[in-house]
Amino acid sequence: MSGLNTVAFLALILAACEVQPTPEPPRGVLKAGFVVLDGVYNSELTAPYDVLHHSVFRDQDNFIEPFIVSPDGKPLSTFEGITITPHYSFDDAPEAQILVIPSTVGSMDADLENAAFMTWLTSAVDAADWVITVCDGAFPLAATGRLDGRMATTFPADRGAFARMFPDVDVLDDVNFVVDGSFITSVGGALSFEPALFLVETLYGKDHAERTAEGLVLEWNAGRIPHRIR
Repeated sequence: MSGLNTVAFLALILAACEVQPTPEPPRGVLKAGFVVLDGVYNSELTAPYDVLHHSVFRDQDNFIEPFIVSPDGKPLSTFEGITITPHYSFDDAPEAQILVIPSTVGSMDADLENAAFMTWLTSAVDAADWVITVCDGAFPLAATGRLDGRMATTFPADRGAFARMFPDVDVLDDVNFVVDGSFITSVGGALSFEPALFLVETLYGKDHAERTAEGLVLEWNAGRIPHRIR
């Protein structure tokens, strides 16, 4: 190998070994909008809400501030019978950097026929930096067309219906959540905290996510959780 080639080869090795700088966590307050309709399921709403809300206890200057938005902003009932009072309506909700779509009793059918909901949702999805779906919240997201050509998952028993309704989405089995670009889809239920903790780790780092999980008496280690990232 000539001297010039040796120098070039060593330069390539050094470039490959160069440690890339860790991205700076976002500064300031990020808005996380949870869009809900009547019949939203308790766990799919409250678990990710708690995780994102608790980010304030790690850093009181740089955190996520969640809010709930519904079509008219009036109180509504969860599927399990708890009354929820949203913070905003579709008319006055602030823009959300993080949009969360929890599952409702109508996510697979009635919600998709709700023109006001789907119109607002499509606009909110396009405006958000991140979108999380929990359980069957993947259905209305897919109905916007924004999951076409992407990987996704949903509640295990509903994956077959999801694949039939949205053939342009690559539906994955045997994972708890899927990250494809800025979209995080997840199985929901008792695991509804997982996509939110993954996002917290992505934005603020592993230590932040682990301490948030500890504060909620949860274990968090993304490496041990079946998931897929593209």
